[in-house]
Amino acid sequence: MDVLLAALFGLLAGGIVNALADDLPTGRRPRLPRYTDGSRRPLLAWLGIGAFALRLRCPPPSVADNPIYACRPAFLSWRYPLVELALSALTTFTYVVARFRLSLSSEETLIYLIWVVLFVLIAVIDIEHMRISIPPLLACVMLAVVRALAFPQSPPTFASTLAGAFCACVVFSLIYLVGRSFAQLAARRHHQSSPLTALGRGDVHLMTVGGLIVGFPHALVVMAMTILLGGIAAAGYMLAKRRSGGYQRFSAIPYAPCILAAVYAVLLLRAELSQLIFGL
Repeated sequence: MDVLLAALFGLLAGGIVNALADDLPTGRRPRLPRYTDGSRRPLLAWLGIGAFALRLRCPPPSVADNPIYACRPAFLSWRYPLVELALSALTTFTYVVARFRLSLSSEETLIYLIWVVLFVLIAVIDIEHMRISIPPLLACVMLAVVRALAFPQSPPTFASTLAGAFCACVVFSLIYLVGRSFAQLAARRHHQSSPLTALGRGDVHLMTVGGLIVGFPHALVVMAMTILLGGIAAAGYMLAKRRSGGYQRFSAIPYAPCILAAVYAVLLLRAELSQLIFGL
């Protein structure tokens, strides 16, 4: 029964993530779910799954036919149901691992589930807008501090979280500075006005939060995995663009999903991944 509740929690949280992913990047206050033209969605279409199942992907004809909205497509994209289904699967898997493998308490498991929701929100916004949203990042920080203070018997300790954040911040700040210097040189050589870096300041902030969540020395594992996943993602992106004919040098790609995937993996498989990568 608890597993079903975890799945339902993820499904409903997916609807919230979709609504926040629409509003946070624009600086708007969070609103009830809306279509892409700004019109409100009916209650049955608040979840993307419901909107697709009940054929409510766009506003009613009386609204859609309005000349004000006629030039702007209002259909909901596949992002809405996919996020809800993916988040439901992730929360279910996280609950099972946290409760039955890591033997965490119900309260600490809830923190893990909320982290997963925030991770998906950050990843969706970065994929669609190439930016790291600050509010969910701050929420991750607050949860990391609360978890470390409320559950001192469960790793990482508070001192370890601070050390992990410091280590991640220093290392990725250096990577960012080196990458930016290289991008500036490349921009001058190729006569580009604004240099693009593979790693942005927001990614440094996100990695710092990731180090805070997993603590030291596991922040080292997260950084190693992030670099590996980032290289795989960049290679896959380059191959896909070359095949489609749209490849451009120095194209920026969203890096947050790689960081968050590494943090999530270390959260649930801390000992195994540490042993595999560094033998810690």
